[in-house]
Amino acid sequence: MKLSYISVVLLNYNGKQYLEKTLPPILNLNYPNYEIIVVDNGSDDGSIDYLSAQKNIKLIKSPRFKEKNFACNYAITQAKGEFILLLDNDIIIIDENILKKLLDFLKKLTNPGAIGLAVHDDNIPKSSRYGSYFSYYFIREVKKYTIEQIKQLHENVIPATGGQIFIKKELWQQIGGYDDHLKFGGDDNDLGIRLTLLGYNNYLYSETNQIHIGINERIDNKKYMQKFSDMFYAHLYTITKNYNSKNLIPSLIIYTGFTFLKAIKQSVKRKNAGPLSSFLKGLYLYSKNLKIALKKRKIVQSQRLFKHDIFLKIKPPRINK
Repeated sequence: MKLSYISVVLLNYNGKQYLEKTLPPILNLNYPNYEIIVVDNGSDDGSIDYLSAQKNIKLIKSPRFKEKNFACNYAITQAKGEFILLLDNDIIIIDENILKKLLDFLKKLTNPGAIGLAVHDDNIPKSSRYGSYFSYYFIREVKKYTIEQIKQLHENVIPATGGQIFIKKELWQQIGGYDDHLKFGGDDNDLGIRLTLLGYNNYLYSETNQIHIGINERIDNKKYMQKFSDMFYAHLYTITKNYNSKNLIPSLIIYTGFTFLKAIKQSVKRKNAGPLSSFLKGLYLYSKNLKIALKKRKIVQSQRLFKHDIFLKIKPPRINK
């Protein structure tokens, strides 16, 4: 029996330093029927030359630069696989059999939406990267667990997946993929919430735990501040689209207050007023694009199968230590 064809899709923007470590394990996966697509988002660091020299890779260039969500959607339109494994360029796949395992895992699940892969930061023994959970201040902070503890969460239902996603292409197309109004941020959270509201279950795959090597992105002040404003705006936009009328206003107020306190904390910690400036930029983007968010809200609210925000009822797991 022929195995299903799988497309492994990586988004890249100036990630040559990561690709040199993350691409070789993907090229050597133990699965006979898959393709690798790398979509470049406007790199100028030598990534294109490096990728062009690799065999068995389909390199495509996004027609819109520095727009993560659009680039992912664009790449998946060109994917030939029945299933998609969508990865960031800074994730090392440690399990050479992961494609077969993910395929078998998805096929045994009840009404599956997306599967999120558990990951942990390189050389850090505990991780909180085992799915996103939501509240009135949007993303909940969850406890950090060891890799062995996270393995116990395998097959847990999660509201949203995190950035590493395995999904059937037909379902991705059915729900419209990522919201490509957002240039960065809000991608997997919005996707997970919409799948949940449409009656699908998202699951955690943590039989093995992949490695995230891009932690330096959070240390660099310039990159952190750009991502701060983009993420803040994306989360306000996502709340506006997806939360029901009862939860909408309280969530916007609480999340904004929470983020303001976070901006102050980060400004003090980094001895730089940038996070506060990024907070204000995020508010500006939200006010500027509120009409777009409300237009998208009409679509989501008309399609949802549940009156309640059931994604808020899925609680972070607890492990007895």
